[in-house]
Amino acid sequence: MVTQVIDITRPLTATSPVWPGDVPFTSGWTSPPGRATASVSWLRLSPHVGTHIDAPLHRDPAGRDVAGVPLVTCVGRCEVVGLPGHGGPIDLVDMPAGWNPSTPRVLFATGSWPVGAPITETFASLTPAFVEFLARAGVALVGLDTPSADAFGATDMPAHRRCFERNILILEGLDLSGVTPGAYTLVAVPLRLVGLEASPVRALLLPARTLPTGITERAGAVGSED
Repeated sequence: MVTQVIDITRPLTATSPVWPGDVPFTSGWTSPPGRATASVSWLRLSPHVGTHIDAPLHRDPAGRDVAGVPLVTCVGRCEVVGLPGHGGPIDLVDMPAGWNPSTPRVLFATGSWPVGAPITETFASLTPAFVEFLARAGVALVGLDTPSADAFGATDMPAHRRCFERNILILEGLDLSGVTPGAYTLVAVPLRLVGLEASPVRALLLPARTLPTGITERAGAVGSED
């Protein structure tokens, strides 16, 4: 039985910070509460606002869309790594000596982009070399409590490119404030948005080993997370 669920999703509101040039979160009512039998609202937003998953299509026009990402990668054992106060790209030299990922999913808690704060150039990101190290260690998903795996001015998106080349999904915009580093079970499944490059997610941390080790997808793929 699940005894604890930690919500690591940023709230989506009209004041949610947005990457320069992206569409901010807005909402409204088609049928407001009390005006009809059923209340009906509408949304408009970039899929990169708040907590979201990037699919390979974000970087490669021929890449997989977010509806096609393997769900077995989005659910399972994860490790939260604490790097408090770290700003700028994360490289292997920033990790404790001898560190290696202990799970196929690694989330980095840096505190470099507090919830509600504007997007500035000081948030933590990843170096392509560190992505390569994670890939060789068997990592399939990397998460950050920042708006991007790439530095603010990295228009060529080298960390994204290396992640997608190495079949690593990118989970951005997490809220890991107050989360104790260690082992958990991650649930962060994107919407089935056909033809789009990203999707908002509701990201949760559960106690380690809460879920079974295999997940069957309707498309017919059966995968083990280890």
